[in-house]
Amino acid sequence: MTTGDNRGSMSAARFLERGADELGRAGIAEARVEAELLLRHALGCTRESLLARLQEPVPAEATGHFFQLVERRRGRVPVQYIIGTQEFYGLSFRVTPAVLIPRPETEGVVEQTALAFENARAPRIADIGCGSGCIAVALAHTLRDAELVAIDRSKAALAIARENALRHGVVARVELLESDLLEAVADSDLDAVVSNPPYIPDEELAGLEPEVTEHEPRDALSGGADGLDVIRRLVPQAHRALRPGGMLVLEIGHGQSQAVETLLREAALLHERTVPDLAGIPRIVIARKL
Repeated sequence: MTTGDNRGSMSAARFLERGADELGRAGIAEARVEAELLLRHALGCTRESLLARLQEPVPAEATGHFFQLVERRRGRVPVQYIIGTQEFYGLSFRVTPAVLIPRPETEGVVEQTALAFENARAPRIADIGCGSGCIAVALAHTLRDAELVAIDRSKAALAIARENALRHGVVARVELLESDLLEAVADSDLDAVVSNPPYIPDEELAGLEPEVTEHEPRDALSGGADGLDVIRRLVPQAHRALRPGGMLVLEIGHGQSQAVETLLREAALLHERTVPDLAGIPRIVIARKL
């Protein structure tokens, strides 16, 4: 990226224009929004502070940093990994390439679980494949009496989940457990099992954006040939780990609802409902152990 000799005297507004132009030419869809995020990160300021100083020159020490960030984004590194955070359920979460970037669709898992347990006393809820801990931490933050178990087989992911639990003051109620799905959980120990499991069919992975295929952890995305490999293992394990009346809340992929309902029946779990996302796609499956 060519910056010119006068970049130190450029206003913040001009920096935004230059950054957005570079990102747009690299094919970044929300170029202006992301240029602003990167400039805020380089300056270490809030959006309100940046907007108030748009006509002021950018300090020299932030100039090179900003252009380095823009170059990384032009290389299709996700902006969330560059700035190190992502908003989810009204909270800011630390993210690194060790964990999947939280998506808005996954907020449905939190919403449905929080609704079901809003009047429950000290429910014990396990988040399977917790990654950044976004589901577990958001539930602990919302359900002030709940006990969460954040489970992942990745030590690096569990470290990020712990950092996020500390960040939001819920670490005392979030147990971190290294396990392959529910293998380390006792029988009939849980009131709910929740998860955003890997559910993308392998043949579809190559068609995703390079931000996903080249930077996010493949283990958190790949669901095997039909996208259901992990769900196929998780559903019967959930039946074993849930107490009678316990709830399973799963995020699923497009076109998977009927196959998942079959897996639930085979595991003797009662399918209650499937909730669509904002695009109308069946997204959150809710079932109970009788």
